[in-house]
Order: sequence, then C-alpha cells, then structure tokens
Amino acid sequence: MGMLTNYIKIAYRVLSKNKLFTVLNVIGLALGMSLSLLFIALLSFLHRYDDFHPHKNQIYRVTTQLYDKQENPRYASAPVGLAQKLKDFTGVEKVVRIHNLLYGDAVYGEKKIPLNGYFADPEFFEVFNFPFLRGNKATALINPNTIVLSETEAKTIFGSKEPMGEIVNLDGYGSFVITGIFKDLPENSHLQFGAIASYNTLLSHKKATFLDNKTGWQSFNGSYIYFRLFENAEPAHLERFLNQIAKQRYAKQDIKAAFTLQRLDKIVPGPELYDQIGPNWGYLGLFLIGSMTLIVLIPACSNYINLSISQSLERMKEIGMRKVMGGQKKQIILQFIVESTTIVLAALVLSFLLYEVIRKDFLTQMVETSRLDLSPNMVTFLGFFLFAVLVGVAAGIMPALYFSKITPIVALKGKELKTSGRSYFRKIVLTVQFMLSLGFIMAVVIMLRQYQYSVNYDLGFEQQGVLDVELQNINPQLFKSEYGKLPAVQRVSMSSHILGINAADERYLKTANQLDSIAASSMAVDEAFIANLQLVLLAGKNFSDNKLENARLILVNEEFVKILNLKEPFAALGKPIVFKDGSKFRIAGVLKNFHYSGLKEAIQPFFFEYNPDKFNYANLRLTAGNAIGGLTAMEKLWKKIGGEGTFTAQLFSDEIKDAYSFYNMIMKLWGFLGLLAITVACLGLLGMVSFTTKRRVKEISIRKVMGATAESLLLLLSKDFVILMVIASVITIPVIYFLFDYLLVSIQHYSIHIGFTEIFVSLFIMLFLGLATILSQTWRAANANPADNLRTE
Repeated sequence: MGMLTNYIKIAYRVLSKNKLFTVLNVIGLALGMSLSLLFIALLSFLHRYDDFHPHKNQIYRVTTQLYDKQENPRYASAPVGLAQKLKDFTGVEKVVRIHNLLYGDAVYGEKKIPLNGYFADPEFFEVFNFPFLRGNKATALINPNTIVLSETEAKTIFGSKEPMGEIVNLDGYGSFVITGIFKDLPENSHLQFGAIASYNTLLSHKKATFLDNKTGWQSFNGSYIYFRLFENAEPAHLERFLNQIAKQRYAKQDIKAAFTLQRLDKIVPGPELYDQIGPNWGYLGLFLIGSMTLIVLIPACSNYINLSISQSLERMKEIGMRKVMGGQKKQIILQFIVESTTIVLAALVLSFLLYEVIRKDFLTQMVETSRLDLSPNMVTFLGFFLFAVLVGVAAGIMPALYFSKITPIVALKGKELKTSGRSYFRKIVLTVQFMLSLGFIMAVVIMLRQYQYSVNYDLGFEQQGVLDVELQNINPQLFKSEYGKLPAVQRVSMSSHILGINAADERYLKTANQLDSIAASSMAVDEAFIANLQLVLLAGKNFSDNKLENARLILVNEEFVKILNLKEPFAALGKPIVFKDGSKFRIAGVLKNFHYSGLKEAIQPFFFEYNPDKFNYANLRLTAGNAIGGLTAMEKLWKKIGGEGTFTAQLFSDEIKDAYSFYNMIMKLWGFLGLLAITVACLGLLGMVSFTTKRRVKEISIRKVMGATAESLLLLLSKDFVILMVIASVITIPVIYFLFDYLLVSIQHYSIHIGFTEIFVSLFIMLFLGLATILSQTWRAANANPADNLRTE
C-alpha cells in the first residue's frame, strides 16, 4: 500500500509539472469516455430487465427456429397449438398464451382513446408479477369480453369515476367489461401494455380452428407462449419433448421448424429475433452502440499514448536516474500505469458531467422506441470506476513499455529512443482521427441538405395556411358548419388521413382486361378538399354537393390512369372500377400526381373517395390575420359543440416538417459524435504540434539566424500534418460519397444527389479546424526570438 501511495505522489508531481500535457489528456479522455459511460449505464439498466418477477429463473418463452431454405429466421413467437402440448408435460406448472392483436380505439361515451395491449390467458397475472390494484387477478380474465386496464389507462378513460364494471367498446371486438386495474408497469419490463383482454375473447372471434389448424403451425406471427416450470424441472427435457412435436407436425410440410426455450432473464438483452414482443435490445444492436463509443474512445486513448511518448525527452533523465538507483523494469511500468490511471480518474469526473447532459437528450431521442432509466446507481458507479481503471491501464501500458526499454546510459544522455514503428503509429492515429472527423462532418452536412430538400420539396399541393384538427367524436358536418362561421377560417374540408404524411388505406381493384388484383392507395375526402389543398385537376370534375352521387365516384391520380393502360387522362373519365370487396365506382376526375404519403416511396396508383364515415381530420384554410386569436376562438367553440377531449390542432406545414424530424435526430447524433471526434483529433493534434515544435525549437532558431523567413518555417513545421489531412480527405471523401449515395436512396426514394457543395463545405470545416490548431502553435515558434532559445548553447 505504501508503494502505491508513493507512485500516486510521484504521478501527482509529474502531472502538475506538465500542465499542458495533463489538461489536454483530461479533456480528451473525458470526451472519449462520455459515450462509454452512457453505454455502461444502458448495460446496467438492461441487466435489470424483468428482475422484479419472483420466479424469473423458472419462467420461459418458446421461440421458433424456422428452416425455409432461404433466411432460416428465428422468431420470438410460436404456434398457439403448442400451448396445449406444454400443459401435458409434467414439469410445467402454468402456461400463458399471449397475442398482440389488442390495439385500436377504446370508446367510452364521447371519448375515443387509443389502447394497446395483449390478449392473454387468466394465468397471465399469476405467472408474471404485475400487481392488481382492484379486482381478482385469478378470475379477471376467465370470461370472454373481459379486460383489465393499467391505472393510467383507467384514469385517462374514466377520470375520477369508478372503472370496475364499466363497459368500453373496441373496434372489431365489441363491448368489454372492466374486471380489474393493475399497477403501472415498471420501465424494465419487456412486456409493455396498457390493457390485457381475455384470450377467450380472441377465440370466440377466431373460432376453434385458430388453435390447431395447419396454417396456425406455419403462420404464427403475434402469438407468444410463456410458461413457468416447477422448481426442480429440467428445461432440456422439455426442449427435447417440444422438438419431437416439431418433427411430427412439420414432417410433411415444405418448411421445417424447431423450438427452443428462452429464459425470461435472457430475453433482454438477447439474440436478434423476428416478431419480437416489447423492446428489442438484441446483442447486435448493443454491439453497434458499443462500437460507436469506441470510435471516440480509442482515438482519445491513442492521443494519450502519442503525447506520453512525445514527452520522452523531458522524461529521459528521470527514467535514467531511476534505473541507476536500482529501479526495476516492472516498477517503471507500474509508475506509468498509475500516472495514466490518475489522469483517467480525473477525466472520469468531467466525463460524468458530460454524461448527465447527454443522458437526458439520449432519453428524449429514445422515448418512442423504448422506456429507459439511465439514472446511475451503485452498480453503475462501480461500472464507471472499473471502466476508468481499465482505460487507464490500457492507455498507460504502451508508454510504460516504451520507457522501460530505455537503457540508463541512453536515458541520462537525454536522447530519444528511436523506434521506426512509433512514427508510423503517430501518423496512422492522426490520419484515422482526421478521417473520422471528416466522415462525421460530411454525414451531418449531407443529412442537413437532405432535411432541407425534403421539407422544401414541392409535394404537389399547398401546405401553407392550413390547420389540421382531429375530429375525435365530433360530427364532421356539425364541425364544418360551426367552424366555417369563424372569421379566422376561410374554408373547411374533411379527410380520413393527413395528406403527405399518414399512410393511406390500400385497396385492390380489378379491371376488365386484368384478372389479377391491383393495389391502389386511397383516402376519403369531401367536396372542399381538392380546392382547399389546391390539387391540380387535369380532367373531369371534383366531387359535388350531391352526397349520393359522390358515393359512387372516385378521383384518381395519373399513375392510376397508367395501370388502366390509358394514354390520356380524359380517356379515364367515366370508366367503371370494381374493387376486390365488390364495391363499384366510376372515375369522375384525374388529378396531377402528388405525394400522398411523403417522399419515402415512389408515387403509386391512388384515388380519393367520398366517405364521411372515415373522416378523422378537418382541414381549416386560415385567413391572414390574428392566428393566436383565431385559435382561442376555435378552442372555445370546441367545447361548445361537445368536444370531450382536448382540442388537438397543428399547422399542416409543421406536420410536414415533423414527418422528417428523424433527419434531425440523425444529425444530432452524428453531429455529437462528430464534435467529439473533431475535438479529440484537434486536442491530439495540438499536443503533437506543441511537442514537435518544442523539440525542434533550436533547429528553428538556427534556421532563422541563417535567414529563414517566418513563412518558410511555418511551412516546414506544418507540412507533415497538412499531408496527413490531405491523405485522410482522399480516403474519406469517396467512401462517404458512395455510402450515402446508396443510403439516401434506401431511406427515401426522392433524395438529394451529393455534389460539390456538400464535399467542399465538409472539407473546408475540417481543414479550417485542423489548420487553426496547427497554426496556433507553429506561428508562435516561427516568430520567436532566436536569441532566447540559443542562449544555452
């Protein structure tokens, strides 16, 4: 212990003496470690997934390995008929069937609330530990059309009213009786739901063939089987039992399958599976996140190694004296490791402050995909400390080995140990850092251009000055009549979807010349919609005030005309259209192509129909003037005409921008990684240039005395670093260009073409930062007074 204390004291003195070296490394390592701390906190949270179930080591899920002679996918789901087979096995205590078909709007009186959950057997709340607040968990899900709600969902639907025994309606399944209220789920549950309905409800709608028919053993998406084993039961025996069933079931099938058991605590994190239920934290995704942290951490550690070895001349006599006084090789190695660990622990404090900032932003970005709690606890803090010690040892081992090789005579002469590999290592590290920096800069610039391109793209209709309002349960005709009287409203139209954003309904049609069904997207609109959004009518007429006539008409786009093998829009007018469901229409008009579902997909056949039963949104064309005052009047009118929920409205133009907000998320992520990478690179470059100029200070002074100009000295000191930046640019630019040229098209059909502007801006930013860092040190050295540096000679 006394020896370690002595090492720490020496480390403190050395680091205090070399303040620039210490500050550069503390900041660089802190930046490099910040993302790693986030990753450690994420791993700590994922390790706690589903740990609140008392019998977690006895709860398993059946997964299915499919052999289809192509991808051979592994599913988290399993055939529902397997559940009965499990009940026949003596080691199984309880079996639970779960299906994820429970979703849609729950209607209670005038309220219409989105509800998501599962159908499950009565044993669900006995196998899993989700405490009940009201009702009997053993009997709540026995009868068909019974449902239990979370406390939050119950409060949203019923407010302060007693929910037990109340009835809600769900689309497709009819009325449900509330038979229980359970406590809100913890964040570390892989099962995420707001309601559980009885499995018997599903069976009553799907009939008995749902349980054990041929297609059920081949198509089992959305069907999950969990069970709890008795304490001494052997899972391997059960797995063999299940695979005997698989051999029998799939013996005469084109596809083959095998079943495996997945313990509850191995689901998150776990292998990548198709048809997951709940959050999907697979090993591959975690590996990619971990790799992103290394992109910044490894250059930071490399900087430390570079700067430590660059200090060799300043440390030579110290090392020589140690060896003359009997210092052993292992003691010198340990001294340098203690120094590096001390710096890393100091960096850990600063890194934790950065972690607290980025943790909140990370949670904001992840809110739609998973519920996370990255607040540090004792396990997380221990992980942070052990990680810092590991980084300290890893960063210090190379300088330690470098200095331990030096002989006492060479060290006391103050000469640098020449190693051919060290120069190459330094150049490779700096080049890679410049490549990462330029790569991230280009990624951000390209995504920024893609975002601007998307939000400013001409979608084929007018989006400015339109306010979209969710109708909820308000009668569309009443809404249109009352809101049309407001001074702030110029015109009101109705639609089933938000044009250019929401995925439209898909319908299948048949034509006289084509027997096969042809897919076409559709939306329901009223007679004012076309004029309200200023869509261009190429031929025919719009819907009229005659509702009966409108119900038999459709308006189609140019692509729709093409699938009818017609050359002119006028040729489509009056053509009869028969859909697969038997409904018949005539084409009343042809519209110029427009982007009905955004820019991600190419424009396909599309049509508008007139169907007031499908209206979900009102589109208000606003007059120029007091928008704030107009919104206030709209909110008051909402309550007056019977609006139960909150008045929900958003400008159409803002909705279009929000539809492409994922580009902002990507820019923030890559921008942050780029900022870290650039900062670490510049810190490393600053240190390298500083120590290089310090080592060559007498050479520079002699050259200046011999008549060298400041400009020639600047070129001499800077050219090696500039060459590295040029090499990095030559490698990075084509790689990023071809990568994003492919990536942008795969993300969005209508994308930018990467050109000179994106490359030039990115290159300028990197060169500016790099040259500014280099010149900050070389300018001072080139303009220093030679007499000050040659006095000692």
